Amino acid sequence: MGANWGWSRKTRSRWFPPPGRSLSPSRQMMTWVLMHQQAHSGIFQLLPLGLRVQDKIEKLIDKHMHSVGASRLSLSTISSEELWRKSDRLESVAPELFRLKDRKDTPLILSPTHEEEITILVAGIVNSYKDLPIRLYQITRKYRDERRPRHGLLRSREFLMKDLYTFDLTTLEAVETYRQVSAAYRAFFDELKLPYLVAEASSGDMGGDLSHEYHLPSSVGEDTVVNCDSCGYTANDEVAALRPRSPSYDGSESPPASHFRVWRGISKDRKTLINAWYPRPSGTSAESGLNLHAVKSAVPELDATIEDPLPLWGVSLESGTTKVINVVDGRLEPVFERVRDQLPLLPKDLQPYQVEYSTIGSTASGGGLNLARITDGDACPRCENGALKIHRALECGHTFQLGTRYSVPLDACVTLPRSGIPATAAEEGLVPGSRIPLQMGCHGVGVSRIFGAVAEILADEQGLNWPRAIAPFEVAIIPTPDLAEDSLRIYDLLAAGDNSRNGLDVVLDDRQRSFVWKMKDADIVGFPVLVILGRSYKENGTCEVQCRRLSIKETVKLDALPAFISNLLDQLCLTTLARRCPGKINGSAYSTPVSRIQQPHVILLLKRDPGGAFKAPRINLDTLEPQQLAQVKKQLDEELEHLTTSFAQLHAAQNKFKDCLQCVKSRAAAPEGSNSVLVPLTNSLYVRGELTDADTVLVDVGTGFLVEKKLKSAEKFYESKVEELGNNLKDLEVIVQRKQTNARTIEEVLRQKIMAGQGQADQQA
Repeated sequence: MGANWGWSRKTRSRWFPPPGRSLSPSRQMMTWVLMHQQAHSGIFQLLPLGLRVQDKIEKLIDKHMHSVGASRLSLSTISSEELWRKSDRLESVAPELFRLKDRKDTPLILSPTHEEEITILVAGIVNSYKDLPIRLYQITRKYRDERRPRHGLLRSREFLMKDLYTFDLTTLEAVETYRQVSAAYRAFFDELKLPYLVAEASSGDMGGDLSHEYHLPSSVGEDTVVNCDSCGYTANDEVAALRPRSPSYDGSESPPASHFRVWRGISKDRKTLINAWYPRPSGTSAESGLNLHAVKSAVPELDATIEDPLPLWGVSLESGTTKVINVVDGRLEPVFERVRDQLPLLPKDLQPYQVEYSTIGSTASGGGLNLARITDGDACPRCENGALKIHRALECGHTFQLGTRYSVPLDACVTLPRSGIPATAAEEGLVPGSRIPLQMGCHGVGVSRIFGAVAEILADEQGLNWPRAIAPFEVAIIPTPDLAEDSLRIYDLLAAGDNSRNGLDVVLDDRQRSFVWKMKDADIVGFPVLVILGRSYKENGTCEVQCRRLSIKETVKLDALPAFISNLLDQLCLTTLARRCPGKINGSAYSTPVSRIQQPHVILLLKRDPGGAFKAPRINLDTLEPQQLAQVKKQLDEELEHLTTSFAQLHAAQNKFKDCLQCVKSRAAAPEGSNSVLVPLTNSLYVRGELTDADTVLVDVGTGFLVEKKLKSAEKFYESKVEELGNNLKDLEVIVQRKQTNARTIEEVLRQKIMAGQGQADQQA
């Protein structure tokens, strides 16, 4: 063994010097183990262990971006204010920008996002519609001047982010791209082995009318997500819908002042006072029951950051151009004339001024406004029996269908040929020879945010607890001081690999510290697997293997060590980690793999078949104790409950598609000139109407995005959906039947063991 070979091993002493101070319980765990250090407010330096975690997150992203045919590039951090002004986005995000000037006084910014830069880049290199689609992504540092940085990497001023930008010719193609990217995002988050929520969301300043957020549930999360416990409807509270509520008062009575509240806000130009009138239950504050997002939707110019708007608005009164907008909840709208007399619209000192008044009492579509914040137990707007549940969550990813929000102002266009245009372009009615803007999508993942969120969610009383996919190392070897030479041989054994497996990602703790100190340090770092060289190794040449996540502590012979650890790591790849998630996890709401095991007492180690797939070996149930059998039975029951719920939801979805298919077929079979329809106003009230176009229908393509299709095209779409769900139901039915058989077998063995134990106890008595 040459002298230089030791330097190629990954050891803790050479990976980073040991801390020069004792661990302090007042410091965060990642700071304890030197993963990162704060340089300034909201600015962090990543140290070697932390950089390994970040690198692994990036590699995982690369893998799933390549699955959708995306290519990686790198865009400049510096952008120009002129470009952002051209896209009409500069003023709306100005307070959060880091702004600077070069020596020629050219105004520049540190980019918080790169839509403008990528659009200009693509506009300059795309010569033909035949160059499409284009899918480009980057993983770069971004900058946002946060007013109050907090929670370490979760809310910082400098952060690492992945942005995927997509460019398509037509809306139909853009929607298909969105679906493919959404599937890749789900696969990415599945690989992290954490429960997550996919929520309908607002596009905000980004633009577009279709977006989804990917959340990790956490008590420190700053986002509020609601989901239905029945149908799985999930949405950010900014866009979450509520089942329409009928007016609380019919106009003949006036509610007492204690039954409603008024919240005051102000417009961004400080010239409009906004009064939000809404009912509230007794015992809640004026702010706790109000949905500010609903108010801002009714009055987009609202500045919701101002706590006391009256002094600012009073200054504008002297200009004579001020006004008051009353935004009224639909339940108060019939009696608003009486309600507003019970509470003053303006303080007494402001009443003498001449002010213009207006009232908003309905949505743009004519429905009543709902200004009340969603609460636990509210009825689901998508199904009859579901109730909404509120979760605090950390947003770690966001997908946007931007449309032409940036391609129009920045002139990212292509020209269609005068003949032989693509079928999707013809289906959308695009004119041959015309110049059309590109359809864009933007899809982000917060790399730094995932780093901090996973650490926060999975940490327990012992330390961090990384998933295998992003752990700094998969395995840590911890020897006692007198076994240093032996530990090198074991490192080489695990790291080398052979024909049947790849080498493991191993680190050896060779630091000159006590054995107890190194054990505690390894727990705090959160390595998935620990290999301990101590007393058992000295006595009989065996190693102790520990896996905190799977509650494993086994003594293993050296010749079986690589295979045993590989099986443990494979099991971690199949186990959804759910520690510290608030409340009960509902399988229909969280996107998790079907097979999930939470803190199991019995671990079914999976082996690979010659083709590389996982298969479960036969297990002799007679060798298991009753406690272990009961735990396996409980695990199977939980999986069966999840699977049967999924089966019911798939079946309901298939029936919905069948209903849609029947409607389309009946429309196609209707006599020519028969355009009369019944339009539902409520669940029981219908009115007559006339179709303006009997050959075209709006089809929900599954992402909340409606696309115009001819009847034949819509019929084909729904037939494929019914067939696809039918195949899924057949596969799921087979899985359910197998698991039911396994559960019955385990139940019978458990019953026999309990009876045998009782018989032995009676004989001894």
